[in-house]
Amino acid sequence: MQFSVPEIHPKNVLKMVAAVLVVLMATAGLVAAADFDKRVTLDVDGVVTETRTSAETVDELLASKGVEPRQEDKLSHELDETVENNATVTVRYAKPVTVVVDGESTNEVSYATTVGDLLDDLEVTPEKGAYLSSDVDENVNRFGEEIVVSNPKTLTVTADGEDTEVETNKPTVGDVLDEAGVKLDEDDEVDPGVDSFVAADTALKVVRIEKVTRTETVPIDFETEVTEDGELEKGEKEVVTEGEAGEASEEVNLVLADGEVREREVVSRSTTREPVSRVEKHGTKEPEPAGSDAPAVPGDSVFDQLAQCESGGNWAANTGNGYYGGVQFSAQTWRAVGGSGLPHENSREEQIHRATILQQQSGWGQWPACSAKLGLR
Repeated sequence: MQFSVPEIHPKNVLKMVAAVLVVLMATAGLVAAADFDKRVTLDVDGVVTETRTSAETVDELLASKGVEPRQEDKLSHELDETVENNATVTVRYAKPVTVVVDGESTNEVSYATTVGDLLDDLEVTPEKGAYLSSDVDENVNRFGEEIVVSNPKTLTVTADGEDTEVETNKPTVGDVLDEAGVKLDEDDEVDPGVDSFVAADTALKVVRIEKVTRTETVPIDFETEVTEDGELEKGEKEVVTEGEAGEASEEVNLVLADGEVREREVVSRSTTREPVSRVEKHGTKEPEPAGSDAPAVPGDSVFDQLAQCESGGNWAANTGNGYYGGVQFSAQTWRAVGGSGLPHENSREEQIHRATILQQQSGWGQWPACSAKLGLR
């Protein structure tokens, strides 16, 4: 028995090959989808998305979504970790924040996603009626943010000569002044500055600055002319002509602080009345020697003998050795017994009078060598 093989047309061969290829590709696609298409939950700073990914690592997953974490950020997985099906990958950015609470400022690095979470982390609880610069539900800016909390407080505002108490929750000096109805000119001074944050004990002061131009009458001091007069003793003076101040007119630029002159600049000046000089005579005559109350002493007294031994009898002796007069007093001893000036400037009788007092107080030992030589002790 004989079989015949059917003849296959070339077109039929091509159709069979194409069918086989389609089946193979479909099978490969199913395998790839099963191996690489994973469901992942991605939470980036509180923004949650569900996604399908073929990324093999966390790093690839984040890069595919345009997320570029920095070294200081917090991740739930390591970057080289394998992404598992149904995994949740969390990213929390490190955010530099400045938190100001009633004027007190602190700088922090926070991983909180919302303003409310940030305040909770810092244990900051705004009081009822407090001012808050951002709503508690707002997200914290990744690249830095300032959060201001200002609780209700009573502040004293000093302006225009009056102290006013203001109940306020405003955060800055400028805000408080606006609430108090205090209007500022560009030259006015405010302490603290208008942009400063206020604390519970902040005292606000406004100084009104005014710039004005005035014409003022000012005195011109007179000069004093002195002539010497030999008829008057030294230390005496005589007024020949009384002095009289003159007057000048000045145009001035003034800076007034709360009405008081702080700065004064003379723009122009003219004399309206010349001053009259005061003329005085000053004496040059040496005064007569002052008389002494010391009693007269005979010329051959024991102190004359002592002076002869001590100074050769020279009651005006001043050799520069620190001892003066006939009996060679030191200046200290002389003053101790009531002497005035220096010993050698006084009369013989005055020196003997003071020497008598010294001898009565301390004995002849005050002149050890000469008193012994004279046999006085």
